[in-house]
Amino acid sequence: MPLLRGFSVIDEEGKFSIPSNIRGEVGLNPGSQVGVKVVRIKGTGRCPYLIVYHPQRAPLLSQLEATVMENQGIIDEKGRLVLKNDMLEQTKLEPDYRVEIKVVGPKRGPWAVISNRGPNRLTTLQEKIGRLGKNQRGLKKWQTQKWDY
Repeated sequence: MPLLRGFSVIDEEGKFSIPSNIRGEVGLNPGSQVGVKVVRIKGTGRCPYLIVYHPQRAPLLSQLEATVMENQGIIDEKGRLVLKNDMLEQTKLEPDYRVEIKVVGPKRGPWAVISNRGPNRLTTLQEKIGRLGKNQRGLKKWQTQKWDY
């Protein structure tokens, strides 16, 4: 089970930020090149995911995982991962989609697994209970009711 996990939203340019604590654990520095693999689990219809790693520490894949594509990426000065369009298309990532970033692997050479979590929106349960309410400001937490006897 990963000890570090974070979420990010893809911007219009197809970039998304990786939290600084995850970047530090994996060894990804701003302005550096990184290795990126698009991996799919064999025999399932699940969407492929990304593995981002330091170029000197290749990740270990299980026999159930198949590499679809492998390429280089760049971490820009703002800590965002810059990918090529074909990698974004393979993983079905689009602007305003949310990604989940987890640190996986041994302590000496971990890597980041980035999964597509779909559009950045409220869940149906959050919409039903009115989590944000009108004008995206939220509802009052406590309500006062008077009972006349």
